[in-house]
Amino acid sequence: MTGGEKTPPIAQDALASQLYASLETMADGFILLDGAWRVTYLNSQIEKLLRRTRTELLGRNIWEMYPHGVGSMTHEHFAKVKEEGGSATFEVQGARLERRFEVRAFASQEGLAVYLRDITDAHATRRRARLLQEAVAQLQDFVMISRLEAEDAVIEFVNPTFTALTGYAVEEAIGRTSHFLRGAKTDLGEIRRIRSQVAAGRSARAELIYYSKGGGEIWLEVNVTPFSARPGAQTHVVTVARDIAARKDAERQLRESTERFRIVAQATDEVVWDWNLLDDTIWWSDAMRARFGYGPEDLPPTSESWTDHIHPDDLQRVTAGIHAVIDGADERWADDYRFMRADGSIAQVMDRGFVIRDAAGKGTRMVGSIVDVTAQRELEAQLRQSQRLEAVGQLTGGVAHDFNNLLTVILSNAELLEMRLAGDERLRMLAEMTRLAAERGAELTSRLLAFSRRQALDPKPADIKALVSGMEPLLRRAVGEQVDIRIAAAEDVWRAHIDTLQLESVLLNLCINARDAMPDGGDLTIEIANALPGAAGEAGDYVLLSVSDTGTGMSEATRARAFEPFFTTKEVGKGSGLGLSMVYGFVTQSKGAVKIDTKIGEGAKVTLYLPRTKEVAREGSDRAVQNAASGRERILLVEDDDLVRAQAGAELRGLGYRVVTARGGAEALEILRAGQEFDLLFTDVVMAGGMNGRQLAEAARALAPHLPVLYTSGHPETVLNEADHIAPGVKLLRKPYRRRELAAKLREAFASSSTSCGGAEH
Repeated sequence: MTGGEKTPPIAQDALASQLYASLETMADGFILLDGAWRVTYLNSQIEKLLRRTRTELLGRNIWEMYPHGVGSMTHEHFAKVKEEGGSATFEVQGARLERRFEVRAFASQEGLAVYLRDITDAHATRRRARLLQEAVAQLQDFVMISRLEAEDAVIEFVNPTFTALTGYAVEEAIGRTSHFLRGAKTDLGEIRRIRSQVAAGRSARAELIYYSKGGGEIWLEVNVTPFSARPGAQTHVVTVARDIAARKDAERQLRESTERFRIVAQATDEVVWDWNLLDDTIWWSDAMRARFGYGPEDLPPTSESWTDHIHPDDLQRVTAGIHAVIDGADERWADDYRFMRADGSIAQVMDRGFVIRDAAGKGTRMVGSIVDVTAQRELEAQLRQSQRLEAVGQLTGGVAHDFNNLLTVILSNAELLEMRLAGDERLRMLAEMTRLAAERGAELTSRLLAFSRRQALDPKPADIKALVSGMEPLLRRAVGEQVDIRIAAAEDVWRAHIDTLQLESVLLNLCINARDAMPDGGDLTIEIANALPGAAGEAGDYVLLSVSDTGTGMSEATRARAFEPFFTTKEVGKGSGLGLSMVYGFVTQSKGAVKIDTKIGEGAKVTLYLPRTKEVAREGSDRAVQNAASGRERILLVEDDDLVRAQAGAELRGLGYRVVTARGGAEALEILRAGQEFDLLFTDVVMAGGMNGRQLAEAARALAPHLPVLYTSGHPETVLNEADHIAPGVKLLRKPYRRRELAAKLREAFASSSTSCGGAEH
C-alpha cells in the first residue's frame, strides 16, 4: 500500500479493537478528556481506582464530578498540559479514597490522555524505608550490616553511632571485613561460635572487646542476626552492638563487694531490687525495663518507685505486710499482688525479699526479686475453668439423655392427643400446650448436649457467606427494626467443615443475645473472613464468623463465666443461661474455638473459628427422602426404656408398620436367631445390659447381612466417629422426635438400604 492510500475501514476497525483491548487489560487506569473536560473514554481499571462506573463518568465534566479538585495541584497540571502541550507526571493523595496515585497527563488532539496508577503500597514502602533509616541513625547502639561471602562478611552499612564509638569514618569501614576492629583481647573463640550460629541460620549474642581507631578498648554486647535480602539462602548479617563499659565496671565493683554478691545469690534472677531502709533509697535491676517497661529515668530513687505502681486495691495489704516483717524479727517476706506496667496493663507478680539487720536487730537493708507470674496464673485459671466446664458437661450430658427419653413419650402423646381432640377445642389446646412445653424442653436438652459436646454432629463442606446471606431475612425479623444489621464478608472466603443446621441455631442465638444487649437499639455486625493459621490458638486454617454489637458489654467477671451453663445476667424468665454454653460446646466439638472481646459500655464481639475444609459440597448428598410417610414393612424395635418402647411401638403401628419389640440387645438377637425376618432394625443407641445399639447392629448384621439399621438416641456417642461426628452410613433419629420426623426417617432408611449397610460402615 502506497503512502497516499488510506487504511481500509476493516483494518482501522481491527486496529481500534486491538487498541481498546489493550487499554482494557492494562494495569493502569486510563481516561480521555476532551477540550471541555468531558470524559470521552475510560477503561475498566479507572472505574476501580475512582470507584465510579462508566455510566456515571462518560460524557460528564470531570470537575463537576469532582468539584473539590478545582484549584488543586491536579487541576493546575491538567490545565497547563492542555494549554501548553507536552506532559506532566506527579503524585497525588486521594483524600476521599485514602489512596495515593501517580498521575501522567499527555496532551492529545481532543484534550488530555491521563494514566492513573495506584502507588499506595509502594509509597508506604518508601516511607517505611526512610523512617527505618532515620530510626537506625538515631539509635544509641552501633549498627553494622555486612554481606556474606565465601570466607567472611563484607561491611555494606554502618550507622552514625558506629563512627562515634569506633572513630572510623563510614568510608573507612565500607567494603572491609570486621577484622580491623579486633585486637589482642578480642575473643576469637566467641567469634568462631558466632560464625557457626550464623551459618546455621540462627542469631548469636556475645560480649566482645573491640578496638577503636585510636587503639582504645571498647566493651560491646554484640547481637548478630542473619537475614536474606532475596529469596533463598542467607545473604547478609546485621550486627547490633551496645557499649557495656559502664556495666562491666559495675560488674567488677559487684564482684569486689562480697556482701552484695552473697545477697544477690540468695535472690532470684528476675527483677532484683535493693532497698536501703535507712535513707529509703531503692535500686532496680535492668530487668525492670524488660519486665514492666520502667527504665531508671522513669523511677524515683525512693521506695515510691515501687508503691506508686502497686494496684490500689492491693496497696494497703502489701505495704502493711512488708512493714510488719521489717519492724518484727523475721528475715524473709513474701507476697503476691498486682503490679501496674508502664503501658497501663496489670501484671500478677510474686515478690520475695530478705531483710538484713544490724547487731541490735534493726532492719537496715532489704534485697529481693519480683517474678511476673501473669501467664502462669492465667493458665491455672483456664485449667480450672476447663475442668469445671468438663465436669458440668459430663453431668449435663447424662441428664439430657434421660430427659430426652421422657420428652419423647410426652411429645409423641401430645401430638396424638392434638390429632384426636380436633373436635374439642379446649382439650386440644391443652394438648397443644403440652406439646409446645415438650418442644421447649427438647430445645433445652439440645443445648445441654451441645455444651457437653455430646450431640451428634453431621458436618459437611459449607459456604458460610451463603449460609449467612440466606439467614439474613430471618435475622432481621428476630432482632427487630431498632437494630441495624450489617454483614461484612471478605472475598474468597474458604469453606468450613461444619454442621450447618447447628451453626444456623448458633448464629440466631448470638444475634438475639446482641439484640438483648441493645434495649434501645443499635448496630449489629456479622463478619465473615479467613483467619490466619494459628488464630484460634492451634495449627490450621479457620473461617472466622463474628457477631458484634454496640450494646452494654460485659464486665471481666461476667465474660469469664459467660460459657458456663445456666449462668445469665438477664432477668428471671428472660433466658435459660444455655445460649453461650451451647455455642461453646458446639464450636469446641466441631474442632474450632470461640472468643469473646468486650468491655462495659463498649459492646461485645463473639468470634467463632470454624475449621476450614478443601472438600467440595456434594449436591443432593444430604437431602431427605420424600417418599410416603407410612408403610407395611416389618420392624424390629429395640428400646430398654419401657415407656419409650411402648410409645414408639404404638407410633410405628399407627403408621402401618408391623412391629416386634425387644427390651435390649440380647433379646433382639434371640428373636433374629429364631429365624424371624425383618425389613429394618430400629434401635436405641444407649442401652443397659452390656450391649449398646452399635454393638447390636454389628451382631445383627452378622445374622442378616442386608438388614438396614435406624438408630435413635438423645445421647448418641457410640455412633459418632473419632471426630465426634455422625459416622458415615449411619442413619440417626435424634430424641425427642415428632411423628412426621419418625415417618420421614424410616422411609429414608428403607430407601438407602440398597446402597448402605446400616451400622456396618462405622
